[in-house]
Amino acid sequence: MTKWGHLLTRWRGELMAERAAVYSDAVRRRGAPFQTCVGFIDGTAVHVARPGGGLQRACYSGHKRRHVLKFQSVTTPDGWVFHMYGPHEGRRHDMVLYYESGLDDDLRQTLLIDGVQHCLYGDSAYVLRAWMQTGHGNGPDRTAAERAFDLSMSRVRETVEWGYKDIKQYFTTLDFQRKLKTRETAVGKQYLSGALLCNIRSCLYGNQTASYFGCDPPSLERYLTD
Repeated sequence: MTKWGHLLTRWRGELMAERAAVYSDAVRRRGAPFQTCVGFIDGTAVHVARPGGGLQRACYSGHKRRHVLKFQSVTTPDGWVFHMYGPHEGRRHDMVLYYESGLDDDLRQTLLIDGVQHCLYGDSAYVLRAWMQTGHGNGPDRTAAERAFDLSMSRVRETVEWGYKDIKQYFTTLDFQRKLKTRETAVGKQYLSGALLCNIRSCLYGNQTASYFGCDPPSLERYLTD
């Protein structure tokens, strides 16, 4: 993470500009109604051992009903975790992570590519922007067209979960809650390292998400080029 962590934690606008047409075409081919969606944004929680030292309340997620550290990630159709921010206290809402990560400004400045506005897609917890599209939620006032739209996008957006699964599958310690002690080990750095190494592995061997979208990652040399 000291040498290569910026490839994951800094938004790489130039690389996104190179890959935007490939990403949006891959998402569109899977039946998504958006024509210019280049990736998906979501929050993920890493379950940790019950912390001491006054951190119990900060790390407790009422939604998960467990002690967690939260991360925000952007995933792309080639299976990369294109950007990750965290760790953050488990009680924080996804929008808090979104604003504190500075990603809103990065997306605004870099997703207008050759005059075409591209976007990420997230669930209804996120704010609606030209560069950030969201679902319509589960309210009773949704029209049939809105429900069909949400269903189409949820089918492609579920690939976000595959990336989280891969990280814990290849680095099983990250799925062993009792060993993830926030005051004794660098849990956040371990998770970020796992995501970075999964990206490197994807460059060499591919992944489930890339196969689903028919979107191969670029070479390892390109990924490691700043």
